[in-house]
Parts: sequence; structure tokens; C-alpha cells
Amino acid sequence: MPFNRIWLAVVACLSCLGIPGAGQAQTTDELETLLLRQAPGEVREVGVGVWIDQIKFVDQKAENFGVVGTLRLEWQDPALAFDAATYGRDFRLFERDDFETFASENALFYPGFVIQNQQEPRFSQSARFIVFSTGQAYYIEPFTTVLQAPHFNFVSFPFDTQEFFVHVVSTYPTSYVKYVPLMSHSGIGKKLGEEEWTFTDNWTEITTHEGVTGLPSSRFTFGLRARRHVDYYVLRIFTPLAIFVAVSWAAFFLQEYRWRIDLAGANLLIFVAFNFAISGDLPRLGYMTFLDFILVAMFVINGVIIVFNVGLRRLRVNDRDDLARKIDSYALMWIYPASHVGVISWAVYAYLYKPSLAAAG
Repeated sequence: MPFNRIWLAVVACLSCLGIPGAGQAQTTDELETLLLRQAPGEVREVGVGVWIDQIKFVDQKAENFGVVGTLRLEWQDPALAFDAATYGRDFRLFERDDFETFASENALFYPGFVIQNQQEPRFSQSARFIVFSTGQAYYIEPFTTVLQAPHFNFVSFPFDTQEFFVHVVSTYPTSYVKYVPLMSHSGIGKKLGEEEWTFTDNWTEITTHEGVTGLPSSRFTFGLRARRHVDYYVLRIFTPLAIFVAVSWAAFFLQEYRWRIDLAGANLLIFVAFNFAISGDLPRLGYMTFLDFILVAMFVINGVIIVFNVGLRRLRVNDRDDLARKIDSYALMWIYPASHVGVISWAVYAYLYKPSLAAAG
């Protein structure tokens, strides 16, 4: 059929290019031979499992993360069966290159795959094929790599929850190979080694996605959900901000407006230095986050306080001290506290509550 020929030609091209996991050891004729062994309409089931042992890092600015894990594939192929008595044991063990050569020479099925969101070369530690006399085969690959995470959303930073994915896509179309999840071989280790995040949930999913051949292919997804530890941000950012706010508010109790102006100016300079000091720990994004909004709002309020105290000083100089005191009392009791309550309330609604509703919907 033309469909078969087109797909075989694409796979052969991928083989020539040496794409990892794309069945590069098999020629077009060999692929056609093994596909002819399948009965019309027969779809091979390949079990896929991913176990994550360690999260090496999470790079917010580059939107990627490093993982150490194990990939496992399982499938049944009668063509792989052999006589255990003749061979001397019930299983055969192959290095990856040796199995590819063996599969190529005998036109055997090889469950080619790619990790779709892999961003850097994958380092495989002793990848092995294990074939039992019954024709049951396993591929086990401990690996280390860097994976893309383009769906990071830091609007609620640092109170955000993020999702991490490992996407394994078959190089065969869905008419020949169908993935099924290996639930018992998918999960996370007890010590992931990532101190900034707490991983709360993981799941597997099988979907149909465009493969490297351009045809619909089966895709296995292993997902992780994590929330950020906020202790660091509470101690290093929110606590100093609370102190700045308290100092600015305490300045209202000074009766001499010139001292207020000096204190508010010094407080503003300290706030600017503080903002530069923490900027290296903040993600550089094209949109504003919860923490960005709080920092900008606090900066604006401190700037307004200086202008406000200058205005009060002008009223006193112009012998309008009673009006200055009246405005000052309103600012002390109502305006200053209400401005901060309003800013925080809006930030919580717009950057924490509203995005959580959108995610739930």
C-alpha cells in the first residue's frame, strides 16, 4: 500500500540520519519484511514505564529540568522465542547495539522511540535488552538528560504549582504499534534531590501524537506535579518587605515632616538595593508575577509617601498646619493601611485565586 511505502521510506531516512531510538539498524526491505509478518489490522502492544529517581535541577529561566531515571519497554514477539534447553538458559541478554544488529539481521520487530521533549543528548547507563524463551522482551535504559518544560506558568510565583512531563513517542504509526502504560514501573523515588520543590502527584497517560515520521503515533506521558517550598521566599523576601512597610508606617508618628522625608528617602533607597539583590533569584519573564506585582506596588507606595510628606511640609510652611495634621491623621489611620490591604488583596485575587480557578476549569 502507498501508506506503508511512505512510512517505510521516512523511517529509512531517519535511520540514515542516526536518530536515537528510531530503528536505525533496519533497512527499508527489512522493515517491510517484519511488517508483512503482522496480520492485517494487527497492532502490537508495547508497554512503557518511566521511573524518576532524581530531579537534578529546575531551570526557571530556560524552562527545562534535568532528570535521572529509568525507561522500560515490554512487548511480546513470537519471532523472538527460542529453545531454552538448546541455548542453556531461559533468557538472552543483549547490549543495545547488539540487539539492533540482531534485529536487523533477522528482520525482527524493534520498538523504536524518541523522547519528544528531550532538549540535550541523553546519557544512557548500560541499556539492555532481555529476551525470554517465550518471546517476551524487555528494554531497560537508565538515563540522564535535560527535558523541556515549555508549559511552565509562573503567574503565581512563588506560590505556584508546576507540572513536569516525560513524553515517549513511538516511531511506528498507531496502525502498527500501540503503547500501554506500565503502572508498576512508573513513579518517583523517595529522595528526588530537589530542595526547592515538593512533588505531590504523578500520573501516566497514553495519547496519539504526531511522531517523527509525521504520522499519528502512540505517545506515553509520565507527568509530575510539584509545588514550590515558600520558606525561602517568606524569610528572604516577604519578611524584609514587611519590615519596610512597618518602618514607613512608623514614620507617620514623627511630627517633624523633614525627618519623615529623610526617613522615607532612605527607606526607598534600601528598597531599591534590596530589589537588585533578589533580582538574580527571580525568573525573567515576559509577564508579571505575584511577587513582581507586590514589589512594584511597594516601590510605588514608598515613592508616594515621599511626595505626600513633601506636601505636608509645604502646608506647614504656608501656615496651614491644622489641615496638614488632619490629612496626616487620615493617612496614618486609614489611607496607608488600606493601600497595603488593597494591594495585597488584589494580588491574591488576580495572581493566586484567579489562575487556580482557570487551572481547575
